[in-house]
Amino acid sequence: MDPFSYLSVLISIILALGMTRVLAGVGEMLQARSHRRMYWVHALWIVNLFLYLVIAWWIFYRWRNQQPWTFFLFVFVLISPTILYLASMLLFPREGDVDLAVDYKTHYYANHRAFFILFALFTPVDIVDTLLKGIAHFLEQGWRYDISIAAALMGLTIAAITRNERYHQFYAIFFLIQTVIISFAIFHTLV
Repeated sequence: MDPFSYLSVLISIILALGMTRVLAGVGEMLQARSHRRMYWVHALWIVNLFLYLVIAWWIFYRWRNQQPWTFFLFVFVLISPTILYLASMLLFPREGDVDLAVDYKTHYYANHRAFFILFALFTPVDIVDTLLKGIAHFLEQGWRYDISIAAALMGLTIAAITRNERYHQFYAIFFLIQTVIISFAIFHTLV
């Protein structure tokens, strides 16, 4: 087994745990829909986070040619999936509370600061991750990457600071559109 295959197992497990938490949270929402008040902004962030988990898994493959792997590089590469996993934990009430009445709007705003601070941390980690793959790789991403990163960092930071519902409504939609566009523009192929 080559080093990438070996190390990718733990990365995959962490990303899969985040995906599992999102899917389990949606399952609990559906099971307990009679005593759970849905909030469309919260639902959109579920979609946004799930897309980011999928994208993180997809682009991790870009590390396949890294030689040699050091322990510190591996620990650094673990940061992104860990951030996304922790963000997935904040989106939903604790597991097993299916019988509790939940207002997802209340839950969303009670956890928005921690969720968006975590999500915002993903951005500088992604910049360093991209740079560690080489300056040529970073430059290949082009202006779309630069604009996307700047917009994400600014938008997520504002979302962490403000409780303004109009902003959160706008930004949930904007983030989804931005993620889809960037995914097709930059990450459309595996290599």
